[in-house]
This record gives sequence, structure tokens and C-alpha cells, in this order.
Amino acid sequence: TLIIGAVLVFWQLINPISTAFQLTFLTVALLLTGIPHGALDHLVQQENAKRRGKPFKLYVFLGRYLLNMLVYAIAWYVFPSWSLFFFLLISGWHFGETDIAAYPQQPLLTAALRFLYGIFLLGWILLTHKTEVTPVLLHLVPTYSLIFNRWLWLNSQAFWLVPLSGFLMVFLLLLTRFYYNYLHQHKLILQLLMLLLCTYFLPLLPAFGLYFAGWHSLVTLFNIKGFIIGKNTTADKTLFKVWQAALPFSLLAITGLLLAGYLLPLYAPLFDPLPLLFVFLSVITLPHMQVMHHLNSRLQD
Repeated sequence: TLIIGAVLVFWQLINPISTAFQLTFLTVALLLTGIPHGALDHLVQQENAKRRGKPFKLYVFLGRYLLNMLVYAIAWYVFPSWSLFFFLLISGWHFGETDIAAYPQQPLLTAALRFLYGIFLLGWILLTHKTEVTPVLLHLVPTYSLIFNRWLWLNSQAFWLVPLSGFLMVFLLLLTRFYYNYLHQHKLILQLLMLLLCTYFLPLLPAFGLYFAGWHSLVTLFNIKGFIIGKNTTADKTLFKVWQAALPFSLLAITGLLLAGYLLPLYAPLFDPLPLLFVFLSVITLPHMQVMHHLNSRLQD
């Protein structure tokens, strides 16, 4: 991932990356790890139920999953600004759970550090690409909304909020480094910091793809592999085989997106697909985050 990030930064500095390639890179990144890391939720929940000695029924799990999505989608329709704010909060928490290791016997400290880190991470990515984020927000919320006006204020304060976010991210990651004093954790933190530095020099789409698919989704796949297979197992399953297990639901999600992309221009040529795509990503994040929270809690134990 770091090599890819370095190549993209070099490319951007020499000759700005075209929009077509940015979209291609993000699409490929989502297909390789972004979508598959969420398509394993049913296997994670199945393993979680097994460890708790409870039955697992796929149709019950999918029913609850879809109900979560439906309720959140309705919330988007009724309260778009609050739904966007809620999405940013749960995204910050979700990213924090991935990047900040747990402090055993200190759940409140762990939760606080993870949430703060996630918020600063979002601040870093969004404010370093504020000119690209603003048009996206205009597709989601009205200009008179409170959240859009707060965004404009954050834009005006970016000159000190960006370095502050960067400093606090480094500080929180270093706290983890000193608590977990072993070489592997040091390497991971250094790699993450270098990757986040790469995002500063890249346009929004490849920057987001680099972190989300090249770090968050990849780390989550490794965590899922360890959770499902177990450290003491003699099974020869590799990360690729775990990725293969995600194919059915990955293909289902991809097919749905392709079908929507084909039908919308035919039957609703004036319909703007960007808000729909963003809302879709947010509504699948909510149940996915809940499943991953259970996984992270188990890994912490």
C-alpha cells in the first residue's frame, strides 16, 4: 500500500492525476478490499454466535441487517443533515476501532481514544481536500443547513485545524506505541503515519481509496481472518481464501450497483446518482460497524 501511495504522490507532483484514473483507482480499490471486507459480516456474526454458544440463522441476521439499513435510509430522507452528522460520528468511531489498539482493563479510555482519533482522522482527510468535499456536501444537504454552515466555518479555520488534527493523530498513535512496546506495533504505526502523509498530497478520491481500501479494509480482513480461523488452528486457509468467502455477497453488491448505474440513466436521466451512492454507503456502514464492534470486543478479550 505504501509503495502504491508513493507512486501516486510522485505522479501527482509531476503531472496531476486525471479524474478518469482517480475514479478507476477508487473503483479497483473498493472491488479488491473495500466491498469484500464488509461482505464477510455474516461469517463474523456466525463465529461470534458460535463462541457465545448461541444459534445462528442467516435469514435472521440478514433481516436485522436490512432493517438497520432501511431505518437509516428513512432517516436520511426525513433528516438529511442529522443523518450526515451521525454518519460522520459512526465513521470516526469505526476507523478508530481499527487503528487504535485496545487498552486492557480500561474500556472507557480505549473508547475515548478511538473516538477522538477517528474524528481527527476524518478532519485530516476532509479538510485537506476541502475544495473537493464542498461540492459533495452540496449534493447532500441544503446550503442553509446547520451542518453546511459549520463546514464553511471549518473551512475558514483549516489553516490551524489541519495541523492540529495531524498532531493529535500522531500523539494518539504514539500513546498506543508506548503502551504496546513490541516491534510489530511500531512498524504498523509508522506505516499508517506514512500512508496518512501520502493522502495529504493526493486528490480526494485516491486519498480516500488509499486509506479506506489500502489500510482500513485490509487490516479488517486480517482481523476477520484471525477471528474466524483462530490463532491455534491448523487449517491452511489464507487471507485469499477468506477473501474468496466474501465473493457471494461482494458480487451481489457489485451487481446491484452496476444495475443501478445502468437503469438510472435510462429511466431517470436527470437524477443525480451521487447522493444515492453516498447514502447507500452510509446505510451499509451502520450494521457493518455493529458487527465489527462485536469482533473488536472479542479480539480485545
